[in-house]
Amino acid sequence: MMKQFVILILFAVSAFSQALSSEVFCTLDREVAGLMDAWVSLTEGRSSESEGLFTAGTAVLRAEAAYEVATLSGVEILPAEVTASWTRYLKSSADCIYHFRDAMGSSDTAGEEEVLFAAFARWETQGEEFLESVQSTR
Repeated sequence: MMKQFVILILFAVSAFSQALSSEVFCTLDREVAGLMDAWVSLTEGRSSESEGLFTAGTAVLRAEAAYEVATLSGVEILPAEVTASWTRYLKSSADCIYHFRDAMGSSDTAGEEEVLFAAFARWETQGEEFLESVQSTR
């Protein structure tokens, strides 16, 4: 019974996974960038606190959904260099989501902000490296 369940899960995941595309990358990139936009809006007081928290909550849900789609994208046909770069980009995206959530729940926003900004700097670098790896294989 367990073996059939595992096979069913693998079939479902493979049925829903599609090859990595520019749309998947752009969506993840946009939604992770939206986390920083939400953070800046919240910390600079551009909106009321409740509105800022709602925006931040929505941004993290959108980023997590985009991340899930990105992790299910197939990379089997990509060159090894691009696959490795994509994996690093996914990890840095996950770090941004994690640190954003951590910063939202922290009372020490100054300390958490520093960690969050460092995560976003790594994410930005990894995104550039991923795009360079794709361009180098064309």
